[in-house]
Amino acid sequence: MDYQEKAPPPPYPGMGSTSVPKTSAPTATPLLSGPKQINVIVNQSELTRGTGYRDWHDGLCSCGNNCGNCLLTALFYPCVECHMYQRYGECFCTPCVIPMSGMVLAVKHRSRHRIVGSISGDCCTFMCCAPCALCRLYRDMVYVEGVNGTLN
Repeated sequence: MDYQEKAPPPPYPGMGSTSVPKTSAPTATPLLSGPKQINVIVNQSELTRGTGYRDWHDGLCSCGNNCGNCLLTALFYPCVECHMYQRYGECFCTPCVIPMSGMVLAVKHRSRHRIVGSISGDCCTFMCCAPCALCRLYRDMVYVEGVNGTLN
């Protein structure tokens, strides 16, 4: 049997051939052809209004909006904080080893969900009234979960 070596086919059409394909002269295509449809948003969600930043869902002293959470936070602050870390997908024992862990979680939540504020403001809030600040954070987490379906 005779064995003949064949050259492998070119990887792309037209490669390997030395002839230049003939093309027609370039034509100009207008950039704007015909009417364009523009979608106008009439009712914009509170989460994306204006500059893209929003306020907290409710106030610092609005514990009456979720009395059960307020009572649990007042009686079992460390446990509530551990539960909130776990809801965010963090290790539930993180508050046991990080000082001011409530503030750390508030900063994470505020930056992730584009809430107006600053780290120094969060620090002062947690220094003055950590239970109220943690309750507000919990209520906002519930609000975000209701709107987005998830915290992440």
